[in-house]
Amino acid sequence: MSDSEDGVSRRGILKTAAAGTVTAAGVAGAATAQEDTTTAGGDSGNGTTTGGNGTAGNGTTTGTGGGGGGGETVTVNVSTGSNDLIFEPGTSEPLYISPGTTVEFVWKGSLSHNVAVQSQPSGASWEGHESLEVAPFTYSHTFDTLGEYEYVCTPHESQGMVGSIVVNESGEAPVTGGYETILPDSAQTLGVAATGTMVSVLGLAYFFLKYGGDYGELE
Repeated sequence: MSDSEDGVSRRGILKTAAAGTVTAAGVAGAATAQEDTTTAGGDSGNGTTTGGNGTAGNGTTTGTGGGGGGGETVTVNVSTGSNDLIFEPGTSEPLYISPGTTVEFVWKGSLSHNVAVQSQPSGASWEGHESLEVAPFTYSHTFDTLGEYEYVCTPHESQGMVGSIVVNESGEAPVTGGYETILPDSAQTLGVAATGTMVSVLGLAYFFLKYGGDYGELE
């Protein structure tokens, strides 16, 4: 092979590699643009609770808490039938709910307990149920404001009877032990394809540059 042919061959390979790299970069850019478009947008406002405690009567009470409207109802046991000093769920791990969910606190066992609020998000007005009650007794409240609510049973706080409620958009505990991607599936696919193309082109360019592209017969 002549010097001119060798030069042309190498120049052609380098041009091909450069073009392939530019193409891959363009695909990756498109994936990034799609991600930006997907994640753009404003947040909607959240209402705040305005209700207080209900009126007790015949061993039960119904809270008039916020007007979440149409949310589901979940139950938190205040102690258990064997008088374990816990809120279930709420003590061992937070109770995760979405805005508008009503939580019904149900007294269990023979000991006296209450639901005393310790902290809550700005804008929320949860008052809890400060009076000591025994089973059978229930108290309900609808949670509308996003954030974490912490509460205790006053006479048994030192014995670990504390609880927490987290109101978030999903109503589920966050993913742990890894990460959760925000890219849509199509953007992820384009990103993988672009990366594969770029690696292939650069690999071919390295191979031809290293061996000169001369595949004549070995003597």
